[in-house]
Amino acid sequence: MSKQLTKEQTVSETEESKTAQILVRISEEEREEWKKAAEKEGISMSDLIRSSVAPVVQEILYCIHPEEFRLVYPWSEFCKKCDTRLR
Repeated sequence: MSKQLTKEQTVSETEESKTAQILVRISEEEREEWKKAAEKEGISMSDLIRSSVAPVVQEILYCIHPEEFRLVYPWSEFCKKCDTRLR
């Protein structure tokens, strides 16, 4: 006999592909705020956190500045804004 899963027990296919976890210590009040925000957006807390952190990670690790900040040479390319060598 198969048991019916509730909404909280179901895991989306995209969640199944994400296997690494992190632990973030926050206050109970912060947790409740984050939970309410996620519910208001209709997404999981995990998705809320991922969507908030991902742009910051991209900005820190990779140059996201427009082309006008680029110095382009035949042998390399640099961003004048973040001093990153792009190639």
